[in-house]
Order: sequence, then C-alpha cells, then structure tokens
Amino acid sequence: MHLHIVRPDDWESHRDFRLEALEDAPDAFWYTYADEAVFDEADWRQRIEGAWLVQARDAQGVIGSVGLGAHWETERATTGELFGLYVAPRARGRGVGEALVNAVLDEARHLGRTEVVLEVGSTNEAAIALYERCGFVRTGATEPHPRRADIHEIEMVHRL
Repeated sequence: MHLHIVRPDDWESHRDFRLEALEDAPDAFWYTYADEAVFDEADWRQRIEGAWLVQARDAQGVIGSVGLGAHWETERATTGELFGLYVAPRARGRGVGEALVNAVLDEARHLGRTEVVLEVGSTNEAAIALYERCGFVRTGATEPHPRRADIHEIEMVHRL
C-alpha cells in the first residue's frame, strides 16, 4: 500500500472511489450518491482543488481515501477538519484507516494547525474505535444526522 496525494488530474479515480463509498456506506457521509453522481469533470476537479485529499492505493487500485479541510475559511483558523474517510471492505483490517488518519494529522501539523476535528455517526462503532486509537477524543458536541433521526453525528478532536 502507498499513499497518493490527489490532484485535479486524478478526478476520475477520486470520483469512482467516492461514489463507491457513498453507495456502500450512505449513512457515513453528509452527502448522498444522488447528490454527487450528477457532478461533471469540472465539479470533481473543483472539489479536489478545494481541499487536501489523499488516497491509499495498492496493486488493484484505490482502497481508501480521506480529506483535510484545512484550506477552507473557518471560524477556527488553527483547526483542520478530517472528512470523508472511507476504506473499501476489501482492504479493512490492514491498517489503511490508521495510515490515512495519520496522513491527515501530519498534513495538519505541516500547515500549522493545532487541532483536527471530525464528525462520525453514532452507529459507526468501527470508525469511532479507529479515531480513538489514533488519539481523537469526544468533545461532547453532537448534531443530527442529515437523513436519519436515529443517528447523531459525534464531534471528536485530536490536539496536535
């Protein structure tokens, strides 16, 4: 496995993997497959340019992806946001999630961020455990899931 920084020319592999993730785990993401399946090449390129994205790849292709929203204007200029983490079922249990989270934390440090926040669905026990292993702690803040009343988004933070 190796990590690959996603550039606009990688829009097709990013699109294909993102749509796979949205189909496989629709409740893990804020947006839906229907929201993003209509994007054209320009839309995908723009989304890549607006964030720092990394893919985990092996000989068969992309097996994981994550983003760091550190380039966005936020109310907390020293905060980065981990978003969109997904590891393909065929690659789970191989350390891919940890590698992707650590890549985000390293990039956040490089950018001078002092913390990284994320939101994770309350029913996503595997993701919560991954984030806790990587040093994230719950802040106590929650918000409703955009489509499911039985799920809430748990905020977690990693102080760098």
